[in-house]
Amino acid sequence: MPKYPENLLRQPPAAAVAVLGDTLLDAARSARARLEEGDDEEALHDFRVALRRLRSVLRAFRSHLQDFISRNLRRQLRDLQRATNPARDAEVQAAWVHARLKQLTRGQRVGARWFLARLEEHRDRAYDAALQAIDADFERLARRVVKRLGSAAGSRDVAGPQSTFAGALTELIRDHAAALQGRLSTIRSPSDEAEVHATRISGKRLRYLLELVANGIAAADRAVVELKGLQTVLGELHDVQVVAREFAAAAEVAAAEHARRLHELERVGGSDDREVRAARRRNATPGMLALARFDHQVQQELFDRFAAEWGSGFPGTFRRELDEVLKVLAEHSAPPVEVERKYLLSRLPATIQSAKSAEIEQGWLPGRQLQERLRRIYGPDGDRYYRTVKVGSGVSRIEIEEEASATVFEHLWPLTEGRRLRKRRYYVPDGELTWEIDEFLDRELVLAEVELPSAAISVTPPTWLASVVLKDVTGESEYLNVNLAK
Repeated sequence: MPKYPENLLRQPPAAAVAVLGDTLLDAARSARARLEEGDDEEALHDFRVALRRLRSVLRAFRSHLQDFISRNLRRQLRDLQRATNPARDAEVQAAWVHARLKQLTRGQRVGARWFLARLEEHRDRAYDAALQAIDADFERLARRVVKRLGSAAGSRDVAGPQSTFAGALTELIRDHAAALQGRLSTIRSPSDEAEVHATRISGKRLRYLLELVANGIAAADRAVVELKGLQTVLGELHDVQVVAREFAAAAEVAAAEHARRLHELERVGGSDDREVRAARRRNATPGMLALARFDHQVQQELFDRFAAEWGSGFPGTFRRELDEVLKVLAEHSAPPVEVERKYLLSRLPATIQSAKSAEIEQGWLPGRQLQERLRRIYGPDGDRYYRTVKVGSGVSRIEIEEEASATVFEHLWPLTEGRRLRKRRYYVPDGELTWEIDEFLDRELVLAEVELPSAAISVTPPTWLASVVLKDVTGESEYLNVNLAK
């Protein structure tokens, strides 16, 4: 499982999904590099899983991405994954048959080995086809996904400022859990192949959502473990159901080949009895029938296991873990609130000349309802870049902020032309608070701000500041940075 960033919960959904997309594409690229080395048996599996996780995230959050990730792009990702399915299926089937060889008689192993050779040949061809599809399409699709997710994250029209990743994830987990609960009751016998497959996919989608927060929420980690158990039993049941179909098709081929060999011996003539008996012993049918019996037995055992653990719905432990996850997410669903007071100063306080400071450049992107700010901070350790949306006025305002890359900043900065400002900010600790004194570099203006733990806390300017305070301008629109920009 990839190590997902832990600071996503309060970000806007589209911005969080963009980060997740990068993480999952990095995992897919890493697996692809191992595929090219040719000696890593898990590389194709890991590539498929990374691609499947990416598709699951894009599908789940599609309403938060609007049209930035088109249905056609999701379809192309699906087609690429499907191109790897035959190789994976043949690999699993070959491993299943190989594991049964010791349980067969000498005569039955003739048919098992014949079937195994057939599967391995099919696997090798399918593996080559999968590599060709990956080489042809993956990097092109990856670049498109990164570009479109970047556009979605930068759009102010994708989601309102009250929407957070935690809030969106809460709704999705509830919806996917309800879907899985409904699916569980549809599996009534070992032969319900379509129902087993649909339930396994439903459980996998819920698991992928919980994995996004499993690093930070212990209950999510435990729930993922339980869902892996469900997926294991349903995955193995699905695999033996698929193998059963292969038996039926291969048995006809085996019988035809055996009859053809005997016919050739009779047609050619001159064959002695030993040669005929040897040809008859090479009959694959008994082995195929034995494998079919094992398959039927395994199907029943797996179904019984599923029925005992999940047949009546969610186990109690899983319900409790799910409730705990939703409770923790609810605590992070509300956007962070900035609580601050602002004062107009007559000049810089004399005592702050030795205070730590940084030069700041800010600009605002076009928009009527949402005001998104770009900020570059010139610091001693290098430049840092931020994107921020603030909503509201007065002492308390909703604030959503994320750090951005230099590339994103340089791409968006030209859009702020005509709505910019520059200032030097001084940071002055005072007890448990830190006062920020802004000296504007493009006009005669000095402001002081202090961020408070809550709106219920009152504050009085300290002595070193009080002598230069002209008035409290908290909530006055003319002193908002967005209105000062020009």
